[in-house]
Amino acid sequence: MNQIPAVLDGGTRILIVDDERMNRTLLEVALSRSGYATVTAEDGLTAWELLDATPDAFDVILLDRRMPRMNGMELLTRIRADDRLKYLPVVMQTASTSTEDVVEGIKAGVFYYLAKPLNLQLMLSVVAQAVDERQLLRRLQDDLAKHSIALTLLDTGVFHFRTPEEGNMLAVALAHICPGSRNLMVGLSEIFTNAVEHGNLSIKFQEKSRLLEEQRWSDEIARRLTLPEYAGRRASVTVERQADRVNFIVCDQGEGFEWRDYMDIQPARAFSAHGRGIAMARRMCFDRMEYRGRGNEVVCTVYTPTATATPPTEPPAPTFDGGEFTCDMALARTMQAGLLPSDRTLAELEHGTRLRISGVFHPSTDVGGDIWGVIPLDRHRVAIYLADFSGHGVTAALNTFRLDTLIRHMRADQDKPADYMTRLNREMSRLLPVGHFCAMLYGVVDTRISQFTYAAAAASRPLVMNLSSREVSQGDGKGLPLGISPSAVYEPRSLSFPPGSLLFLYSDALAEARRADDKAIGCPGVARLLPRMVEDGSATDAVSLVEAILHSSGDTARVNDDLTAVCCLRAADG
Repeated sequence: MNQIPAVLDGGTRILIVDDERMNRTLLEVALSRSGYATVTAEDGLTAWELLDATPDAFDVILLDRRMPRMNGMELLTRIRADDRLKYLPVVMQTASTSTEDVVEGIKAGVFYYLAKPLNLQLMLSVVAQAVDERQLLRRLQDDLAKHSIALTLLDTGVFHFRTPEEGNMLAVALAHICPGSRNLMVGLSEIFTNAVEHGNLSIKFQEKSRLLEEQRWSDEIARRLTLPEYAGRRASVTVERQADRVNFIVCDQGEGFEWRDYMDIQPARAFSAHGRGIAMARRMCFDRMEYRGRGNEVVCTVYTPTATATPPTEPPAPTFDGGEFTCDMALARTMQAGLLPSDRTLAELEHGTRLRISGVFHPSTDVGGDIWGVIPLDRHRVAIYLADFSGHGVTAALNTFRLDTLIRHMRADQDKPADYMTRLNREMSRLLPVGHFCAMLYGVVDTRISQFTYAAAAASRPLVMNLSSREVSQGDGKGLPLGISPSAVYEPRSLSFPPGSLLFLYSDALAEARRADDKAIGCPGVARLLPRMVEDGSATDAVSLVEAILHSSGDTARVNDDLTAVCCLRAADG
């Protein structure tokens, strides 16, 4: 692994990720001549090891799209899903400028694009812009850590600012009003900056592009602030605290703009050095963002943890019209309950296949991000699946609806778990919001061959126990989570499932449950406890097994996540 170079205070480190040695050398030389320290990685996996070990070491990543082992899109998805790295600027280098590839990159979180073959002058301009944004974020974070929290007591207030610097200071101060202040601070800073630069100072998109290229952007801001037509203009933010949310209403005195073009990154603008602040704020910092009128007033909403209303979520795929998706909490609960197999369905399955299938689903909030289900294939075979989405609450629950819809309509290869999981992943990678993913196990019980054939995506190990001998066989749950990479391929695995056996699947919340001594039960613990729980023959359904495992130490283990489990019992004469 490359050593990370030490730099002087105020210096900048760039991580270059490219599988072609000549490209790495070219970028190293150009960046070094401009005063940057560089580190290189020949593929995404090597880069991820560097980033995971030293998440604060780099200021910008120059990332090639196509590489062996782990490509640029896979690495980018990991970066955006990691709280330590999600704001790290990534400049994507790509030889493909097709709209489809650009949209895929936007969905994954690309905010900077460079077309190959590289224009070195443009590359240096884009890197400089990314470095400036990274350094601004770090300054804001430092200020945030030092700032007073007195504004947490504010219910209503109006604040005015005139310069970008005043806007940044105000963003730091107001970030204390809501939990998760780091995200809020970044979003407010972007919106305040837009109100000053593009609103009050009337600087258009193309004009800013030219000024950045000529390195005159800061000077032009300072000049316009002194001109008579702009000197008296101020932007304002009105803070309104409500029972379930805080609204930030930002107004400027400009002519407005066509805000719909900036709610997402348009493919036509993807290779620009700027123009992504509003999209980033909308997607990463606020629960809702709504422009009014001609575009010089915007309402940014953050829902509070005690909210009874449901925050809107992002649409299932990137849109370019600023549309919003909303969901009512009561409706979400009702819909999610309808996703689970009914007692009648399970009874009919038992009658037809002589397999007694049961499940338990305990969300950690009103709704959850787990789902389980069964698919009758014929009188000898039934598919069983269990999925666990990242996150909690309505956002995770909406992802279960997406998966359920896919499963209901995607019939091909349902009897081939590996092929079916690969198809599901390809579709989920397209549908899931940025940074979301899913652990899943999908398998087919076949009583003719006494086998459970399955595919896994970062799932807990499936367990099969012989009810007579109490011997437990453990499967393999490894695999890339669904939604991380559309190119992921899943392999077929199998466990013997003879008559007189019990199949047990569970989400990781059961293994992560904490006993009174604060020790987790763990996956080996679940496998070890399973024979004890069914020893007297009473705990052979999912509810009884989960309750017995959680109470195995005499105290009820604490569960901090959505918990789901499925039990399939095959009778001795089945």
